[in-house]
Amino acid sequence: MAAKSDERAGWELIWRRGSDHPRYGSSAAPDPVVVEWAGSIPRQGFVLDLGCGVGRHMVYLGERGFRIAGVDISPSGIRLTRQTCADRKIDFEAFVSDMNTLPWADETFDAALSISTIHHNRRERIIQTLTEVRRVLKPGGLFLADFPCTDTIDYCQMRGQVALGQLAELERNTFIDHRPDLDDMDDGFLPHHYCDEADVRDLLDAFEITKLWPSLRASRDGAGVRGKWVASARRPPAGRKLYE
Repeated sequence: MAAKSDERAGWELIWRRGSDHPRYGSSAAPDPVVVEWAGSIPRQGFVLDLGCGVGRHMVYLGERGFRIAGVDISPSGIRLTRQTCADRKIDFEAFVSDMNTLPWADETFDAALSISTIHHNRRERIIQTLTEVRRVLKPGGLFLADFPCTDTIDYCQMRGQVALGQLAELERNTFIDHRPDLDDMDDGFLPHHYCDEADVRDLLDAFEITKLWPSLRASRDGAGVRGKWVASARRPPAGRKLYE
């Protein structure tokens, strides 16, 4: 297998261990923001999960009666999601692919989501993904995504590690860990792009943001807060130029 710094190889090291990860596994509880957001999706709507992993949100949305599709760069992730959905008699349309060239036609989906995933890239590539999301959504289609927040202890720690030479800053607020001794369940081999509010709004310029909020919680050691920006948006009903 290629070095872990290769994105597909890295995710394979994580997902080939199986689907029982306590937080992201197939049977793990869905993110509460996904549960709330799902109430706004049209009945029996077609929903795309970008970076579906081993399918925790695909399982949840499929059992709610939505048609579901997913894309993930890890073949093991897609295989395990297929297996879990088959066991629960949920139809699941899936492709092994990155998020920047989605293998679906224009205006296919009623809704799309990307939880704990879309930020794993340089900013330019995030914009490419968002352009693809807009393309495959129907006019008025819904989109839910989260982005790591700069007003957190995690961001401060990243800044400290850059100063110590432990992390590299690829570009402003985008960090990566090149150390060879990372644990196989650590995603530090991927870029992590952190956002302030202005950055999130700029990234989502091609969408109509219906709600944007910082979902933050106190860290267990009391040193600060952790969390992300959560954005609920939609493709505008009438087309307009991207990133004007």
